[in-house]
Amino acid sequence: MNINWHRLFGLLLMDYLSDRGFSVELEKDLSQKRQFLDVVIIKQEDKEANLLGICDGFDNLAEYNLLSYKSKREALNFWAIEELIGHYVNYRKVVGRRKGKEEDIRLYAVSTRYPVRLLSGVNTKKVVQGVYEVQILSCKIRIIVLSRLPLAQRNAVLAFFSFDAESVRFALANYKWHMDDGSTVINQLLEKYSLEGIAMPYTMEQFQKDYIKAHIGVLDPEEILSKFKAEERLKGLRAEEVLSKFKAEERLKGLRAEERLKGLRADERLKGLKAEEIEFYLEKLKKGKN
Repeated sequence: MNINWHRLFGLLLMDYLSDRGFSVELEKDLSQKRQFLDVVIIKQEDKEANLLGICDGFDNLAEYNLLSYKSKREALNFWAIEELIGHYVNYRKVVGRRKGKEEDIRLYAVSTRYPVRLLSGVNTKKVVQGVYEVQILSCKIRIIVLSRLPLAQRNAVLAFFSFDAESVRFALANYKWHMDDGSTVINQLLEKYSLEGIAMPYTMEQFQKDYIKAHIGVLDPEEILSKFKAEERLKGLRAEEVLSKFKAEERLKGLRAEERLKGLRADERLKGLKAEEIEFYLEKLKKGKN
């Protein structure tokens, strides 16, 4: 089992659900014998969760949600489902049967490949394209097949794990990161694809720059400039092809005074000021020291 794929999948879900009222736990120990498996726990934190426009298959998230993920090299089979049900039983023990009532816990299995044997061996209900529901014992489990989901904005977070180069490029262009800069996670993801022999864009930063150059005529200036750090706006090195399209005031918009002045010589900073303004400021500095 390649746990790195599972961890990256959980990290993307952590970001995706961060502003929808849910928290995500990765590799939680759900047994007396210590074992960290490919189970992600999605817990509702806000009383009013936001499910509007959520990705396909997640529209029925409950207070507690257990999710198992299988990458392209892994099979979502009956054993994987039995394992998920076992985690469900253990999780109910962890949270307490009264607190974690049966109707408050939902089960999900996400698979890159279509699980032919599993879905042909049980009574399967199709919810929407790429999303199915099965009933095993007393558990209703939602199956989300990444390779069969529509390539749409709402599904961009799941397209990252499609193992298809074009779908991943779509995800890079359409997924909006919610928390702090997620380029580290995305770069790890792209690196994993390279190890799998699947050609992907070089790095997240390089993809952004190539995407901007290709769409320079239709993108909003503020949207483009937000992709670059303050020093890149001012240096005009790697980003100069893009920045040359904008006026000076557009480049500097939103930057703090110290960021604008960073890297300028003393004479360049003072250029345009009257002699009396400079003298007044120097006199003010002297008084401050005294």
